[in-house]
Amino acid sequence: MTMGGPNSYDINEGRRSRRSNQGAFNFEQQSRSSIESGAQRREVHPELNPKGKVRVCEQETPIVTAMDFTQSRGRDAEIVYNRIPEFFNVCQMRGYVRNFAVSFCGFGDATAGDRAPLQVGQFETDNKLDVELAKMWIEQGGGGTGEESAELVAYYYAYRTELRGLRPGKKGYFFFITDEGFYPKVSASQVKDLLGVDMPADIDFEQVFKDLQKKFNVYLIFPRKTWEERKDDIDAEIRKRVTEAGGQYNNVDIRASLLWNDRNDLDLHVVTPHNERIYYGHKRSRCGGCLDVDRNVRGETTKPVENIRWKNGKALKGKYQVIVQNYAFHEASRTPIDFRVELEVNGRVQSFKGVASPNGETGYSSDILVAEFDYDPNQRVYNPDKYAAYKDGVVIGKWAKVIPPQNILKIDDPQSIIEVMMGVLALASDDVDLDDVRVDMAGLGLSALQQKGALKALEGLAESRAVAKAVTAGNLPTKKIQRKPSGVVKL
Repeated sequence: MTMGGPNSYDINEGRRSRRSNQGAFNFEQQSRSSIESGAQRREVHPELNPKGKVRVCEQETPIVTAMDFTQSRGRDAEIVYNRIPEFFNVCQMRGYVRNFAVSFCGFGDATAGDRAPLQVGQFETDNKLDVELAKMWIEQGGGGTGEESAELVAYYYAYRTELRGLRPGKKGYFFFITDEGFYPKVSASQVKDLLGVDMPADIDFEQVFKDLQKKFNVYLIFPRKTWEERKDDIDAEIRKRVTEAGGQYNNVDIRASLLWNDRNDLDLHVVTPHNERIYYGHKRSRCGGCLDVDRNVRGETTKPVENIRWKNGKALKGKYQVIVQNYAFHEASRTPIDFRVELEVNGRVQSFKGVASPNGETGYSSDILVAEFDYDPNQRVYNPDKYAAYKDGVVIGKWAKVIPPQNILKIDDPQSIIEVMMGVLALASDDVDLDDVRVDMAGLGLSALQQKGALKALEGLAESRAVAKAVTAGNLPTKKIQRKPSGVVKL
């Protein structure tokens, strides 16, 4: 059930809680199996776990903010959290929306194996919003495909929510905050695992987003970065560890890189087409493969990496296997070890996640076959663009297939996320245009450049709204309806 009464958020209490800011986004929860084995493994907070749950909104205007918690955008949640009091202050003083409730959602990449790919908060109207958002885990995971699990978010809110307070003919407001795309199908197995719902088959993303828009006006807030920043986020930690350890990351036919985060000694093995195994005991193969980084032989670091690669033009045609083995435990407790493998073959990059030694295994009994592939040097794409799926035009083009293009709001500074959300709600009013939003935005703490960026993001939406109103009225407006001066919001 929805908690709190209409517009009951205490702005001053929200500000006080942020000044103390104890434990926001630092929730740690042990699973039952982890408790039994003594392992510390993070997972979704029980109150935010959507499995078997339906979220209900009794208020008139449901608002959802769904935030990308992967490597590229995870810290946007902190900006939203810190500025919730401003959001409520302006919305309440200006009367942008009536009797509203907010649900926060954090999403990652279920396909890449993120442990918290979907975290869903209740629709709240009061300071429980602060508590729920602070319990979310910014996992900063993700895969290597330029896609995250936004389609799972769309599925949940399309089919697993009840909007009881909506007036006839009205919709709620839904904001995705991400700079990546979504997967082409909603996976039936993921829906079963994460939501506890039996689905007979996968569903195409078009249908899910179509049904979501029956309940909500859907928007994408797309925070842009420089291309170098984007590439740094994509490659991120594995590239950093490999290169700092002296390994070869670029200019390869094949590269397998293994990353984990404790002092245990995981080992990376690759079996070649000639059945030759490259590993710590045989670091160079006759066919040109090389283990050039081998960490934690003595448990020397909590940020280890291993790397096996073939330089350009060296790899043989044939079948390869990539294996992860736990050679030895160096930590005090023999607990499961989370790992990630990044595999580059002919310029194409994939990411895999797994757990080594779930029952304390070591040596060959702990072997996990991570990937198996056929390599053909004649299929290599020279000068490949492994970042193609992450380019702004590709990502925005994908979103434009499921929501109106004017609802894609591009910003250069994530600090303006709240202003853009408030601008959307303001423009939904019959007597508000972009000039009014500009006045209302003054005094919210943004720099002139940030305000300009937020207003720029809203231009297309404002223009489409003006045209729609003119068409509905049957003629172009000759005079703007004047709102009473409201002054500057006091923060």
